[in-house]
Amino acid sequence: MKKILGLALLTSLLMLGSCKKFLEIKPVTSIRADNFYNSSKDMTAAMASMYGNFQQAMVGESQFNNKYTMWGEARSDNYERGGNSNSTYAELELNGLSASNPFSDWSSMFKVINIANLNIKYFPRIAEAEVNKALVTPLIITDNIAQSKAMRAIAYFYIARTWGDAPIRLEPFEDATQEAKAARQPVSEIFDTVIIPDLEFAYNNLNEGNYSVFRLSKGAVCAALMDVYMWRKDYVNAKKWFTLLGNAKAPAKATYGGNSITDLESAANWNKIFTEPTTSIEAIWSIHWDNVKNGCPCMAGVSTAPNNTPLVIDYGIFYDWPLRYPTDIRHRATYDIAKTDARDRVWKFYKGSGTIGTASYTVAAADREANTSKVNLTMYRLADMFLLNAELLNKTGDRTNSLKYLNFIRTRAGIPAYTTSSPEVSVTPGILDEARLEDAIIQERRFELFAEGKRWFDLVRTDKVIQIMDPIIKARQIRAGVLPADATGFGQDKRKYLWPLNRNVLNSNSLLVQNPPYTD
Repeated sequence: MKKILGLALLTSLLMLGSCKKFLEIKPVTSIRADNFYNSSKDMTAAMASMYGNFQQAMVGESQFNNKYTMWGEARSDNYERGGNSNSTYAELELNGLSASNPFSDWSSMFKVINIANLNIKYFPRIAEAEVNKALVTPLIITDNIAQSKAMRAIAYFYIARTWGDAPIRLEPFEDATQEAKAARQPVSEIFDTVIIPDLEFAYNNLNEGNYSVFRLSKGAVCAALMDVYMWRKDYVNAKKWFTLLGNAKAPAKATYGGNSITDLESAANWNKIFTEPTTSIEAIWSIHWDNVKNGCPCMAGVSTAPNNTPLVIDYGIFYDWPLRYPTDIRHRATYDIAKTDARDRVWKFYKGSGTIGTASYTVAAADREANTSKVNLTMYRLADMFLLNAELLNKTGDRTNSLKYLNFIRTRAGIPAYTTSSPEVSVTPGILDEARLEDAIIQERRFELFAEGKRWFDLVRTDKVIQIMDPIIKARQIRAGVLPADATGFGQDKRKYLWPLNRNVLNSNSLLVQNPPYTD
């Protein structure tokens, strides 16, 4: 009997990740494919399921289970484990990962992929089954397929960056008799046959008349493709999609994203990017988590209520940032710099009171209580793209313009712009140095994008994991009681950039092979 295994997730998912009107759908464990994809309501529910599964993975299926942070930042120098932690977080802090670490499980991304595959396969037939043809025009059908392909690409992008090689599934798994086992395919093949083609299809077929910052738009696809090509160090194509982002984000403004600081949100409204992305000029794609409909967004390192989070801000950035740049408008709007006893108050995603950048800026406990607050997690925004563009311009020799884009972010933050003679970007005064400029850009990304799930991927992409993390992990080991001579740090094995495959994943598919140097 055919059962939609991906859609079997709908019941729990729709309760957590979508509008309440979808909750009237009958339990889908008994729904055959022939009985589901037959109406515009089914299409809407399936789209809610796809976005909701991704949203749930990022925010967390349970308390402190936010993959957004665990995959994108928890292993970096932004966080360390807090008092309410266990061996899971010790592994993250010391980069001593094991196959039993719960965050090493890629299943949540394959759930998203399977629902996307179901949508891609079955949406075309809804046009024939739906009685009201105005609800399922070719434009609507194609737009929803394009979103599904874009989401499949995003899920695979997370998998490729986090685990490397992986099985490629372009058809839905929907029959209990289907062969579930599949071998891993090279990461290059994942990019060439899934991620890039899916995103390009989405760019060419999305309906921008149905724009929302909470769905995959052309702007979001351009940003994702720029991110993808930067990961692959293909700077020509990265530049192409940065340029197209300007056209997609604001087609009436030809220079958008090209050469103006005014394309960014103003300093006074910096926090609006996160709290009001629907009206922010900078937001490109955000995840909306409604606590009333979806429950508590209880995220480690992001939720700001006094809830004993197992992740706290690393003491290095916590103290260094405000001391280094006391006029920076961002640190006070990112975390409570006065909470030195715990370093556990990240309030970036919550509305504050007072003027951004002043000593009076604060977020009241009631306004950052996870059980009663909505949260919008930023996936892509323009400052992220400006700094990626600065990085690619530096790599391609245009360091003057690279510095310009870097200074857009610094100027907006209220800190001094670098000059060609600043020692942070120059060895010989007047001549910009590629290595120093890159370090300055990556450092600025750390400040600007703190808690946005970017830092670990930045370190891997620029091959700075060992440079940055080895001394930090040695210091953490020594603080934990290890003799300095015995502190191993991160080590020199770059294979550890990737995560191990979770033991449960390996047990469910005998064709999978563990990432070395990890053991099963």
